[in-house]
Amino acid sequence: MTQDGGDCTQVLSTINCLFFNQMTYEFKVGDHVTKLYGKKVAVITNILERGYWGNNNIHCRYLKPNGKPGAPFYVSTSDIKPYEPDSEELPMETKTLYSFTKPDGTVAYGNHIGTNSSNDFLIEEKGTGTIHVLKKSEIEEVLPYTFSASMNGKETHYVCTPDSVKKGDVLLYTGTTGSMNVQLAVVTGVDTKNKTARSKFRGAKLVTESL
Repeated sequence: MTQDGGDCTQVLSTINCLFFNQMTYEFKVGDHVTKLYGKKVAVITNILERGYWGNNNIHCRYLKPNGKPGAPFYVSTSDIKPYEPDSEELPMETKTLYSFTKPDGTVAYGNHIGTNSSNDFLIEEKGTGTIHVLKKSEIEEVLPYTFSASMNGKETHYVCTPDSVKKGDVLLYTGTTGSMNVQLAVVTGVDTKNKTARSKFRGAKLVTESL
């Protein structure tokens, strides 16, 4: 694969064709869906034999946080995918976890429970409940190992194991189970220490060879 945009577009088009030929999904009224490149959940309210604008025969409404229908929109079957919650999303920590080095040289972990009059941090050690008084410079927030990837002009951060990807790697995003959304992504950074990363990358790393 080369860096030429036309070649990348042709490869992606071929991948999509092969993938779509293997997977079909028959939508019905009441299905929860998302747009191919979106995350907002919508419900299908009507399906017409012929749409108002070309093939846009699927009538949908976004779902509000209270579960009631919101703004309507019209799409074709190729513009949406079945909604599936991200089963690989990591559980959200209710408290920020910090690491620190104890006087004996061992590394311990704990949660911030307060600050004293000298603005020192009060850290409750995990497992023992011991309270440590530490300077801000003596503690480090514990974050998952993350990387960033650019896909369809948007950069997103994902959780991964160290050294599983490197900057410049080309990835194939396949989405959730049953999804018909296939895209190419390029790793833009590693060990990004990003707090917003909540899920793993769904797909695979492509092995490329320079020409």
